[in-house]
Amino acid sequence: MKLTESVYLIGGSGYGYSAKGDCNIYLVDCGSEYAVMDIGGGLGVSKILENIKRMGLEPKKISTVFLSHCHFDHIGGAYEVKERLGCRLLSHTADSGSIESLDEYSLYEMGKTWGLTFKAPKLDGYLKDGDRLKIGDIVFSILHTPGHTPGCFTLKFTEKDGMNSLLVGDVAFQGGKLGFINGPGFDLNAWKNSIKRLIAAKPDRLYPGHNTFLLSGATEDLKLTDQRMNAPWTTIVSSIG
Repeated sequence: MKLTESVYLIGGSGYGYSAKGDCNIYLVDCGSEYAVMDIGGGLGVSKILENIKRMGLEPKKISTVFLSHCHFDHIGGAYEVKERLGCRLLSHTADSGSIESLDEYSLYEMGKTWGLTFKAPKLDGYLKDGDRLKIGDIVFSILHTPGHTPGCFTLKFTEKDGMNSLLVGDVAFQGGKLGFINGPGFDLNAWKNSIKRLIAAKPDRLYPGHNTFLLSGATEDLKLTDQRMNAPWTTIVSSIG
């Protein structure tokens, strides 16, 4: 599904677009190569690659898969996609150990109850706040945005049409929705600070790991999230994600 001149939705169970347990999966066309944000829960890799081909794109051009955080529904396909495409896998250093060991922070035991099983991937690089990576024609900036997990990060980049965009994983959602998991690694105060940091980035577009993406007005939408996270408890709208 082509969203803009730069960004494609290539998977996501919420849209019936790949397998059960898949988060939203995005491909960024960087010209000579592609970058992908997250890779789903492990059952949908073949469908994801079929989607890419159907859109007239070449899966072998995927050079990099970013793993926004360590939860199973974002990392499950990492081992397989690396085996099939030879791409590199990158995560933030604070979540890397959980991804490579499938420890309690990955919620892998929960994934098993959904019928998901997969091998732990070996990462090819470890990211930290302030890193900048040039992939093809696009420069991605790494914003460490913890709270949902210790190693959540956001990819900040400028699209071909000049719009400022954020790939946020599960840090923020459209419409001020909150995706709390009161489990290992959850930190509400850190999450509040991360939302403020996203607002300071002044994005035009927001691509979350679940639910609807925003192709305009992202900064104002994030302000609604900020208001709800800091409002009296009676006004908070929450969802699992």
